[in-house]
Amino acid sequence: MERIKWSVEGLHRGDAQKCYDECQTLSEVTPESVLEKAKNKKTELHKCFEWDNSVAGEKYRLIQARDIIRHFVIVTPEKKEDAPKIRSYQISTTTNKYEPTRLFLQKPDEYKALLERAKTELENFKRRYQTLVELEEVIESIDRLLG
Repeated sequence: MERIKWSVEGLHRGDAQKCYDECQTLSEVTPESVLEKAKNKKTELHKCFEWDNSVAGEKYRLIQARDIIRHFVIVTPEKKEDAPKIRSYQISTTTNKYEPTRLFLQKPDEYKALLERAKTELENFKRRYQTLVELEEVIESIDRLLG
């Protein structure tokens, strides 16, 4: 039998194996079906959700606020439509607050930390998709970049 655990320990209150087993009983595993299953207080999945609407509502609005901040991009008159978009804000690695990108990139420690985060994400991408033949060239590029 497969042993299941959380990728980040302590993030969810339910036992990962039990939650996984409950998901396996669903005809389709979707966020909607998992949430529906978790509404039953007797399930292990129930422990993984915030059921206090005053707390959950506020948390959802914070997710929306993060999305708003992340979706601001810098537009300059000389930029072409196909040019890469530049986020207006970056999340600081030291304060966990958003800072204007132009200021953020001028801080050597922040820039270095952002670069390390990007490399970690590339390594994660490689691990996740290395079995896909269609991405072989991308994986090779990541290998060259990461040395």
